[in-house]
Amino acid sequence: MKRPLDQIVKALSKEEVRFFKLFLKRTESKNRKDAKLFDLIRNKKGDYKTDYFLKRLKTNPNNYYQIKNRLYHELNNSMIWQYIWKDNQSKSFSLVLLSRVYKNKGELELAFHFLKKAEKEAISSELYEILSIIYSEIINISHELISVDVDYYIDLKRKNIKMLSQIQEMDLLLAKIMYDIKTKQSFGKSDVSLTKLIKEKYAKISSNVDIEQKPRFRLRLFKMYSRLLLQKRDYQLLEDFLIKNYYEFLNENLFNRSNHNDKLTLLTYLCNCLYKNNKHGESLKYVQKLNDSMKEYDSFLHDKYLFYYYNILVLNYAKKDKDKALYYLNKASKSEQIKKLPAYYSFIYLNRSLIYYFQKNYKKSQIYIARLVLHVDFLLLDKLFQLKILVTELMIRFMISSKNIINEKIKSIKNDYGDLLNDENHIREKKIIDLISEKNNNKLNGNDKIKFLSYITDSESEDIDILSYNIWVKENIK
Repeated sequence: MKRPLDQIVKALSKEEVRFFKLFLKRTESKNRKDAKLFDLIRNKKGDYKTDYFLKRLKTNPNNYYQIKNRLYHELNNSMIWQYIWKDNQSKSFSLVLLSRVYKNKGELELAFHFLKKAEKEAISSELYEILSIIYSEIINISHELISVDVDYYIDLKRKNIKMLSQIQEMDLLLAKIMYDIKTKQSFGKSDVSLTKLIKEKYAKISSNVDIEQKPRFRLRLFKMYSRLLLQKRDYQLLEDFLIKNYYEFLNENLFNRSNHNDKLTLLTYLCNCLYKNNKHGESLKYVQKLNDSMKEYDSFLHDKYLFYYYNILVLNYAKKDKDKALYYLNKASKSEQIKKLPAYYSFIYLNRSLIYYFQKNYKKSQIYIARLVLHVDFLLLDKLFQLKILVTELMIRFMISSKNIINEKIKSIKNDYGDLLNDENHIREKKIIDLISEKNNNKLNGNDKIKFLSYITDSESEDIDILSYNIWVKENIK
């Protein structure tokens, strides 16, 4: 694991670095060693030992520890100062903390003044968690400040508790849905019980007239119902639902800085959904909207969605213009933000392999998927995803490799992934491996191909395979 200080320094954007340098200048002190250490960490390649820094800072181990500690705190203070007033949630928290400062000084009216300002910010952004804290603080102040109508704020707190309870229930359900989707990677069968639960909760909450029109609830409902449709792989209904919600939220001015992440999520879902529905031109149109939205509010979520932006571009152009797909893939490969992601190598190598495969350049395709399999990060991927990549590699190698290499690969896959291959949910992986093995060793029965193709429809296959097993079998197993 990387050291926290290294992680913080390496994660800074150019704008954050510029702000930090200015932040340090607030206290004039020439030859600051924490500033020098910052530059050394920023510019270093690899993992250097402590002696490297001791020598360049001309200091001893004890002072070096103090320099590191000061740099760590200065960096964190700089980040707080840079972003504290740009985010409604942070702004509300800051006002609550400020009120506590004045309360401790005995300035109760000032404390109440800042709590009212915090309340205004929290209400406008539907920050019910913070509102609960604010009302507790006000009720506490009322013990000493007689001008505060305690009954009024007790009533507000009770109403807020009810609202917060509904939101938290939905958030917990949404967290369960998100976890389930991510762990399954949409490769397995839909969870019927989960789907039923989503439907029940959606019906219950959306029927509550009091909260139905709240923007935060509407955004939560959108995310929950979207996940339901994703589980069902009903991409046409999902497309209609997403477009309807996007323009409703847009026309009602519901999007703001506090829910900007939800807006970018919606656009990402929509781009991917249109791609699934083979509407590549429409998908690219909304990719541009996504890119424009990523630049809003000083681009504060730009880096978080950069991967999704490039991924959608590559997927669509892989169908429309493979040279353009390679162009954007190469552009993404040079991005410092994307290089930091755990999925970086799988994204770059797998997509390059697939683009070359569809160009019928099987040798180059095999080179890139082999690079992925041999890379140290391959073993960090979900095991089912590993299996699917190895099956895809087998399909590509079949186009160019000798019998012996194919047989060795099959033997290795069966040894390492036997538990998954024996799971009925992944019977298709086992069947296509057996099919390739039979064909490779001239033992293919005429009915084996027909039996395999009967397992699943082409559309479903296209959705859950890296390379469609059915299409590949139809084209290459004679």
